[in-house]
Amino acid sequence: MTDNEMLDAMKTLLTPINLKLEKIEHEIADVRHEIADIKHDVAENKKEISSLRLEVNRGFRKNNDEIQTLVAVLEAKNILPMAK
Repeated sequence: MTDNEMLDAMKTLLTPINLKLEKIEHEIADVRHEIADIKHDVAENKKEISSLRLEVNRGFRKNNDEIQTLVAVLEAKNILPMAK
């Protein structure tokens, strides 16, 4: 068997392995892309949660202020006894 024949035989044997490696590389690239998408989604969700938390806290503060105002008015009109 000549050197060229030997090289051709090795190339023939290695071709399926190379194809499998290329397929694995593509799958790894796809997984990396999916991970990047998930990280982006998580970051967006964190921003939304943070924004919602701020809105809820604002709502609680506003309600607390309104309740305190209402209590003060009711106490001033003697409708509600003074808090001790």
